[in-house]
Amino acid sequence: MAGGAVLSDAPVVIGTAGHIDHGKTALVRALTGQDTDRLPEERSRGISIDLGFAHFRLPGGRMASVVDVPGHERFIRNMLAGATGIDLVLLVVAADEGVMPQTREHLDILGLLELSCGVVALTKVDLVEPEWLDLMEEEVRGALSGTFLEGAPMVRVSAVTGQGIPELAQALDRVLPAVPPRDLSSFPRLPIDRVFTVPGFGTVVTGTLRSGRIRVEDRLELLPGRRAVRVRGLQVHGAPVEEAGAGQRVAVNLAGVDREEVSRGHVLAPPGCLSPASLFSARLRLLPGARRLANNTRVHLHTGTSEVLARVLLLDREELAPGEEAFARLKTETPLVAGSGDQYILRSYSPTVTIGGGRLLEAGVRRRRFAARDLAELALREAGDPRQLALARIVGGGIRPVAVAELTRTLGLEAAQRDRILASLAAEGAVLALEGGYYLSREGLGALGERLRSLLEEFARSNPLKRGMGRGEVHQRLLPGLDPKVFAQLLSLLQNAGLVELERERVGLPGRAPQLSPAQERARELLRQRFREAGFAPPDAAQATADLPVSPRQGEDLLQHLVEEGELVKVGDAFWHRENLAEATRRLQEVLAQHGRITAADFRNLLGTSRKYAVPLLEYFDGIKLTRREGDYRVPFRR
Repeated sequence: MAGGAVLSDAPVVIGTAGHIDHGKTALVRALTGQDTDRLPEERSRGISIDLGFAHFRLPGGRMASVVDVPGHERFIRNMLAGATGIDLVLLVVAADEGVMPQTREHLDILGLLELSCGVVALTKVDLVEPEWLDLMEEEVRGALSGTFLEGAPMVRVSAVTGQGIPELAQALDRVLPAVPPRDLSSFPRLPIDRVFTVPGFGTVVTGTLRSGRIRVEDRLELLPGRRAVRVRGLQVHGAPVEEAGAGQRVAVNLAGVDREEVSRGHVLAPPGCLSPASLFSARLRLLPGARRLANNTRVHLHTGTSEVLARVLLLDREELAPGEEAFARLKTETPLVAGSGDQYILRSYSPTVTIGGGRLLEAGVRRRRFAARDLAELALREAGDPRQLALARIVGGGIRPVAVAELTRTLGLEAAQRDRILASLAAEGAVLALEGGYYLSREGLGALGERLRSLLEEFARSNPLKRGMGRGEVHQRLLPGLDPKVFAQLLSLLQNAGLVELERERVGLPGRAPQLSPAQERARELLRQRFREAGFAPPDAAQATADLPVSPRQGEDLLQHLVEEGELVKVGDAFWHRENLAEATRRLQEVLAQHGRITAADFRNLLGTSRKYAVPLLEYFDGIKLTRREGDYRVPFRR
């Protein structure tokens, strides 16, 4: 995805990590002057249970938000909710205990989330001897070997005495150039990690803005429920702002939703940009220390601030060995809101330990197992080029045009950049821009033409008397559910290419005429004669097709054939020969020109026929806007 500009004052989000009781919260208090333990239970027990938040300005001037996560294994789900959206990690290891189980699990999680930089704080140095500190530092370095924190700055600190706190802030400042830039070009997306009510203001949600910008008065969508909301107000670090950008910790005052309707795991985004899904394609990496992963394994899936139960289906193998990677399908038990490229973590169902993770590549698409084309498309998605992704999605749609809303979800870009990419692809002739914001590849149009010709050839073999299929039937057979205007445009394109022939409501093969046998030719002439000679009292279908030198079914087909040829016109339940209908029309218009109106009885007498034929014929004239009924009269239709 396209990245935003790197600004010297761009916000940065620092996340803590480490084992329980290693001093994370005390260290944050020493750095920021703020206590992140806000729950009474946290203060009474002296441990962090849920996420805590603070902020301070780094020595170089950049404002830093701090997400303090709990270290206890029982609260890993809370730690995972806080790890989303952090830019760099502050790994905390107590000098009196060293590397512990949650130190290692947090390291595994951060690696799976693709964190690239951080600083290590060796805390509680006031409790141990200097010689012990040297041993501890060596132990920590060993544990970090092969991880993204190998070679990271390590600072000895004490939150009690203040030793090393200034040096820690300087170390954090020095690693900032390694922090990847935030994406300001995409649509705004806020995974919600906290919800509360402010008296006089209503519902407030907080989170780290993953991408884009949010402005006061923006109209957004609360997912997965698709609840329309309005941004009533914004705060960053407790101060009101008119706009917040990617990478900032933001509090959003929402209008249009009650506190009880929002929870951690919900997402704010512009309408139509994201959709809840229960099926995701992903790159999955199994941790070296995990057990082999079999197909259909039930797991806990964490992404953003959400946690759902899911099952894993490997797309190119039957099981995954520790340390291996593969493409996988993740089927969630409840709908999940996530975007292409989002990192995720898998934890085993029971006991709950971290086993792997990776990146989500797409949502709502069922990829086939061991299918070379599907695996190649997933590899392209993993590469992350928005232009190639757009083309691949449109080509992958086959003969079905892809709506711009689907492309918005695929690309994750703001409308202006999305439209530039699509316009470029259309200008090069790679895709066709269709009615209503739909796109189809050139290959897709060619494949549609081949499918349509095959369908029409099959129809012609079964229906030799018909010039073609009805448009509605073709639509339902090829692209059911597609906007009729878009389908009509596709038919026009295929006609312009000489692949089909359009005639009124029929779609046929170019230059194809009905194929009649000698017996059918004779039967057709008999039908023409019978209807022509019947005048203004045409026979019904059974009478007209009696004693023809063809089967009753073929007789009915010949009737339809004459209608398609324009020889006969269906009026109510009867068929009129075109010459007789033209004469009836001429007589009616002559009377209307002289007298301005006519009754059904007068019209019946005018034609010398019965009411059985006269009334349906007048209704037919009403339908084609030749006449209009006023009481017992028919008068000329006036536009």
